[in-house]
Amino acid sequence: GDRVDGRRARRERNRSAVIEAMFSLVRDGKVPPTVEDVAARADVSVSSVFRNFDGLADLQRQALDLFEPKFSHLFVVDDADADADRHDRIRSHVKARVDLVQQAGGLLRVARARALDHEVMVEGVANLRQRFATQTRQRFALELKTVTPAEAANLVAVVDATTSPEAFEVMSAAHARSVRQISTTWTATLEAVLDRWVAAPTVDSDTSRDSGRDGGNRP
Repeated sequence: GDRVDGRRARRERNRSAVIEAMFSLVRDGKVPPTVEDVAARADVSVSSVFRNFDGLADLQRQALDLFEPKFSHLFVVDDADADADRHDRIRSHVKARVDLVQQAGGLLRVARARALDHEVMVEGVANLRQRFATQTRQRFALELKTVTPAEAANLVAVVDATTSPEAFEVMSAAHARSVRQISTTWTATLEAVLDRWVAAPTVDSDTSRDSGRDGGNRP
């Protein structure tokens, strides 16, 4: 009846509040947050968290499940973007990656750490990395068409690795680079890589037959 419906609605509100609290804490740099942290931020009791989730690992997994719908707009490459001038596409790519790291870098870091002992997290991280690679292929499709399949695979790998959340963390934590400095450096790097790669592609018949090898031998 109404009482059951009300209870269900309240439970769903609590679940949403807890997951949003998880995102919020991670954005604030609390990685990983404790159950007590999450409960306090969500304004619910610790027991309420455990009623809705099977511990912190389950909460983290469900938060990762909601990653795609919550941040999917940062992976979108529309037709106008895909056909834009290369310099504009590079700027769009860097901005999207930096925005993603700023909004969800902590959650991605939790996911990578949890992937060491949680199979579900392994799959989730693999899916996210595939989304990153797909975005790179879509945004730089014009350049990829001009080189061999092996060169295209190598180029996607270089661009993706250069602008990865892991690369952002190394530049930020180990080298004390600011967000602006990272954005500027990534933009300059992609300009140089794409200009060199596409202007003088290396054609290698052996590597063109297998894009999975370390083909291309580009310096």
